[in-house]
Amino acid sequence: MFQNKSMKNGFKKKVRDQGLLIKRLGELLQRGYTVSEAIDFLFYDEKEYVGVIKNKLLSGLQNGESLSEVMQRELNLPNHVCAQIYFAEHHGKMAETFYEVGKYLINKKKDRQQLFKILQYPMILIGIVIILLVLLRKVLFPSFQSLYSSLGYTPSSTINIVLSIIQMLPVISFWLFLIFILLFVTVLYIYKKIPPLEIARFISTVPGASKPYRLMQTHFFSREMGFLLGSGVSVYESLQIIQSQKFRPLFQQVAKRIMMELKEGQTFSHAVGKFPFFQKELLYIIQHGQMNGRLGVELEYYSKICLQQIEEDGKRFIGYIQPVVFCIVGIFILSIYFSIMMPLFQMMQSIM
Repeated sequence: MFQNKSMKNGFKKKVRDQGLLIKRLGELLQRGYTVSEAIDFLFYDEKEYVGVIKNKLLSGLQNGESLSEVMQRELNLPNHVCAQIYFAEHHGKMAETFYEVGKYLINKKKDRQQLFKILQYPMILIGIVIILLVLLRKVLFPSFQSLYSSLGYTPSSTINIVLSIIQMLPVISFWLFLIFILLFVTVLYIYKKIPPLEIARFISTVPGASKPYRLMQTHFFSREMGFLLGSGVSVYESLQIIQSQKFRPLFQQVAKRIMMELKEGQTFSHAVGKFPFFQKELLYIIQHGQMNGRLGVELEYYSKICLQQIEEDGKRFIGYIQPVVFCIVGIFILSIYFSIMMPLFQMMQSIM
């Protein structure tokens, strides 16, 4: 479980390894272990660097550092994981948080592996098609052109267009790849310059990406608010805790805006409704929870519904990928076959 050493940035592990560690930590906490005892037990490996990381974790906690900061520095955990650990330090549901986060990281790794398996065969087919294109361009097409000129045959305009496209595909592919790299670098640069709220608003309007993005943001917000409210913290105090964390800048700004709205006399549901990257159902959940006095419970339950929807949509999306890729490859192979056979048929007809 303990691999991929990096003494500069701490202990970098694969996603599944991180998930197993976090999940087991949650299981030990559920059995009554303290965080220090659980870390001491889990880092039992005889390798020297594992002991170094364990000592850094324990010494950081003993020096008064927060668990989220220590684990991010030494275990290189993702920001969204550290944010949940940070909130767990305030609402007290440490064992449940570690267990659920660990399961999430493990499932995330499984989804990536499943996606790789689904794309494996199409990628092999695409590789074969690329080899065929190179052979066609370098060997077969020059022979066809020599044959056409010797027989005085002129292919139709449609055939000429198809042949030209196939011949130009390597150049087209190179320029498309270059444009993609430039766009990626540009988007990354803009992403770092634009405030998180503006980015979230934009993503929530992008077709195809808006629904999963809204579900993820709604899940995170409703889950942490539900846990904080369930621990006896007020809405305003919960928002102050969310604003104080540094792992999710978007929610720092969200909490700040909502608190400003509350100071101006607006209701909590009205303030949340101004953010387009939350699900519309969240407003009803907030209003219903405030009416019956179970806001924390209902937000926590609704977060589980959002997570379930994310998982179902993810599996459905993965199921669509392979057929779509196979169709694209199949159409491409048919176009190559058409570009080879149609000139031959037309030439035979002209000779006959």
